[in-house]
Amino acid sequence: MAVGQPQRQELTSWKEIAEHLGVSVRAAQKWEQERGLPIQRLPGEKGRVSADPLALDRWKKAALEKPSLWASLKFLRYYAAAATAVALAALTVILGGRLIWNRHGPPARFRHDSKTLTIMDEAGRELWQKTFEDPIAPEASPEIWLATRRAWFGDLDGDGRVEFLYVYKEPLPVRERTSDALICFSDTGKEKWRFAPGKTVSTATETFPPTYAVHYFVVAPLGKDRSQKVLVASHHVAFYPEQFAVLSSNGGMLGEYWHSGHLLDIELADLDGDRSEEVLLGGISNAYKAATLVVLDPLNLGGASQEENPAYQFQGFGPGKEKARILFPRSCISRKFDPYNLVSRVAMLGERIKITVFERYPSTVPVVPAVFYFLDKSLRLVGFEVADLFRSYHRELESSGQLDHSLTDAEIAQFRNLRVLKPLR
Repeated sequence: MAVGQPQRQELTSWKEIAEHLGVSVRAAQKWEQERGLPIQRLPGEKGRVSADPLALDRWKKAALEKPSLWASLKFLRYYAAAATAVALAALTVILGGRLIWNRHGPPARFRHDSKTLTIMDEAGRELWQKTFEDPIAPEASPEIWLATRRAWFGDLDGDGRVEFLYVYKEPLPVRERTSDALICFSDTGKEKWRFAPGKTVSTATETFPPTYAVHYFVVAPLGKDRSQKVLVASHHVAFYPEQFAVLSSNGGMLGEYWHSGHLLDIELADLDGDRSEEVLLGGISNAYKAATLVVLDPLNLGGASQEENPAYQFQGFGPGKEKARILFPRSCISRKFDPYNLVSRVAMLGERIKITVFERYPSTVPVVPAVFYFLDKSLRLVGFEVADLFRSYHRELESSGQLDHSLTDAEIAQFRNLRVLKPLR
């Protein structure tokens, strides 16, 4: 365990999330669907969820600080005009009141039913609809991986209007034949641009056609001008590879990086103090059969991950422009039951980085054994913690005869053996 590490517990059920927010479970679930409550969905048929308490607190604070829709300059002007024209006062008040009552706010909420996407303002008043030719996949589809983010409202291009970014997904089995699409809509519902992830890439033994699923995207101000960029992570629907792309506010590709595996979670942090954020991506390296952390410069992307196993090396790419690349050791539990462990969560905790590594697939066990790693901003290991659930699961497997040994100090110590494929530079 890291010395002096702040205690923080992830919330792992709707009940815990709702209690933390001080609302009902139904209200918390509605906030996630309609207002972007930051929830991470675990793979599996039961759609288990988790959430970071700090992220929930930031979201709730931002939601409560939104300006009131009733702060209307038009209302004030009508009210002032009424004082100067007594004869027209009644008519002015009536017309002004009607105008305020019927005035729609900017896009702030959405829902999708069957083939139709509906956009509403903060008060739930419908603004516009988009009907697709094919059905829309449900929000809580079990195939959606951790950290899935499907929609975003905000001023993307600095024109003072609210754009809406939305990942259009078709339900299985259609998604096995077509790629997702990230679509940018104007505040009036006009499609401004769309991004289709992926392309045909090959190794020496496999070819992956362009059928890719977007499992998350993030909008962030990057670069010296702090203009908004869209960071999109997509993986091939059948297996791998992973494409990580950065788009401009008008949807143009600024750069891309390809990885032999899945990159399941993202964090932005200025690691080297140059006032420019790095991208920290956690997930799986299929080539090394291990959990991995990849650090990229989002404004200088390129190439593909370099692999020792030629069967996983993508052809036609230069070396990947990673700033760092680390592998995490596998436990005896992972080696016995699964082909690899995985990084499920990357989070900044002050000056430290917390990496959560699952040692079983969440879809295969009711309780996931995990190991928590704590790194400094130079990506040096400063401590780790074997979760109590890991210890109890190990004892359970030992008691049932599925493991032939007890958890020893020597076995725990091996978690220090991170493999640095590329140190931070």
